[in-house]
Amino acid sequence: MGKMRIPLGGGGEDFDSKRSRQELINLIPESNKGGEYKSVRMADGLTLYSTLTLGPVRSNIIVNGSLMYLVAGTNFVSVNKAGTETIIGAVGGTGRAQMAQNAAPAGNQIAILNGSGSGYIYTVGGALTPITDPDFFSSSSVTVLNERFWFVRDGTNEFFGSEISDGLSYNPLTFASAEESPDDAVAIVARKSALWVIGSRTMEFWQSTTDTTLPLRRVNGGTYDRGIASVDSLSETGEYFAFLADDGTVRLALDNQVRKISDLELELKIKGNGTLTSPGFNKIDDAVGFFVDGPVHKIYYLTFPDSGYTWGYDLTTGISLQRQTEGQGTWRAAESALFDNKRIIGDLQTGDLWKLDPNSITENGATLRTTISTPSISLDHDATIAFIEVDMEVATTTDPAADPKMRVSYSKDGGNKFINWGPIELGKIGAYRQRVVMRNFGRLVRHKDFILKFEVTDPVRVQYYGLYADVQAGF
Repeated sequence: MGKMRIPLGGGGEDFDSKRSRQELINLIPESNKGGEYKSVRMADGLTLYSTLTLGPVRSNIIVNGSLMYLVAGTNFVSVNKAGTETIIGAVGGTGRAQMAQNAAPAGNQIAILNGSGSGYIYTVGGALTPITDPDFFSSSSVTVLNERFWFVRDGTNEFFGSEISDGLSYNPLTFASAEESPDDAVAIVARKSALWVIGSRTMEFWQSTTDTTLPLRRVNGGTYDRGIASVDSLSETGEYFAFLADDGTVRLALDNQVRKISDLELELKIKGNGTLTSPGFNKIDDAVGFFVDGPVHKIYYLTFPDSGYTWGYDLTTGISLQRQTEGQGTWRAAESALFDNKRIIGDLQTGDLWKLDPNSITENGATLRTTISTPSISLDHDATIAFIEVDMEVATTTDPAADPKMRVSYSKDGGNKFINWGPIELGKIGAYRQRVVMRNFGRLVRHKDFILKFEVTDPVRVQYYGLYADVQAGF
């Protein structure tokens, strides 16, 4: 057979085989326009930007000029470019808060939902005011369309809007019901001149009109037969929004098109496969989603706090990946925003704000562990693996005493059991590009799934360019 290329990663939807399954933790695949790999590189690290008075970061982040706004603990705060916090006022509540900004001619307003049903309006540069209008109802989701704030009414199939340019005033006639398929309305999101009203089982598409009281009409036949499992999984960037659907898949919407982006590994983790070893997640309605919109990669991350797992989908390459903070199953991030040409990350557990830093090889000094598990090799005949070689960039460390290593393990039963092959020295400072050759993997029985795993915990940046195996027929 000779030399064969082993994919560095990539997932598929083949539910009958492990051959399309892979694992990338704290690694970012790079590919060309044809979808072929150019490399897999270490993800950006984190450096501390600011520590807020209270934590955790409980909301999305809104950028307005030279300030960004968020809910941290029970406080609504602003943070300037020096990382200095100003507490604007208390909003209380528990769980995730939601915010939306209405850049109206009459004055910039930010609507804040505190996670417990109450609403506030902050006039930028002015006051933080509770919404007390009797026609405002308990809500957990807000968006902005045509200078009105729009909310779902919790526990019903209704949604309602504010007056134009005034989030403190509400007309009792500015409401509608999602009736084409009357499940409870859970989340709401505006796109261009339309609203998506997302229920527990379905989605409805509403188009803008010129009506002065209710400037929307439902698009007949615009119902999509998927609802949302967690209101906090809904996130948007540019023309896209994504969310965790009620069937345990992840959906991405562009314009009025919705498609599935979750891969086999995530769906098996969420739903399980009916075995004791893979029972599925116990809780998914607490999932938190957000986008990290970088200059090259636009990644939607979805964290399951109860199950300790963070999954990501790269819209640029169409490849799924994972992110993980050392000592935790999840990544510590809860939200992201571009501010002062920096990508700011809010912490899911503390009041820390982080800068996503391509020059950092740690998370503020803590280990940034990278792991890659390849899709499996399975042959229809017995074979011997003479050697495996990996082409990689290593040892970009500034510590001359450092002796970074990569731990290698492999499995011959599809990942049920891994065998420790041993560590590989990655070279001293200056040994940037090298080809590492590994031997003694032995025989491969036909129809058995061979998986290779690389793990680096030392503070060194790694980048993989190619992986090859010399496979000979027979034993």
